[in-house]
Amino acid sequence: MKQQSDINEIQALIIRQLFTHGSLRFSQINVRAVPSDQFSYHLRQLVKHGLVDKTDEGVYSLSVRGRSQAVLLDTKSNHFIRQGFVACRIVLSRERNGQKQYLMQRRTKVPYRGSISEPGGKILFGEDILVAARRNLLVETGLICDLEICGIVHFKDEYKGKVVQDKFFFVIRATAPKGELLEMGETGQNVWMTLQEIQADSATHQGVTDMIGLTETGAFGFAEQRHVMHEY
Repeated sequence: MKQQSDINEIQALIIRQLFTHGSLRFSQINVRAVPSDQFSYHLRQLVKHGLVDKTDEGVYSLSVRGRSQAVLLDTKSNHFIRQGFVACRIVLSRERNGQKQYLMQRRTKVPYRGSISEPGGKILFGEDILVAARRNLLVETGLICDLEICGIVHFKDEYKGKVVQDKFFFVIRATAPKGELLEMGETGQNVWMTLQEIQADSATHQGVTDMIGLTETGAFGFAEQRHVMHEY
């Protein structure tokens, strides 16, 4: 059973009872007197899919996975709370011909195909931030760098009146690059650009220059923005 936005009302009742009381027997869980065969079916489904554990003595409790999902179950409805994804964006710069250039990626995948932003990627569940940044940087650019967390940004992308992406980015400053820069990463083409070129390019994703700014202030920073997208 994968986590979904909605859950059966009886299953939600079971999860809430076990989340509140810990370990219970069948009769103690079924506080709404749902017909036994119907209630038993949904309880078996939760056991089958690893959300509920049952002892040999007939005592039920939430499994580790079940507890992880229970904390996301809305208290007033039968759906799981949606949350934004967590990722990192990496700012690497260099000096060329008296100008400062930043490593950008022109995205080749949807959504936002053709847009320009810093390289980066998602932080996996349980993964340390800098470990994730190092992994994403290597995959996307072929480079290994010294890394430092400089701030956090929260971007909400709105398309046709609805939020389509809710993103929390850890903004990372990269220095002392080693290795040979890949022409293409997993999600886009790598290109060096000056700040003026980044600002002038209509394909530059909103928030890109703000993330660059966070790496150059010398202090840990935070930004929160809503971006209205015309294409998605």
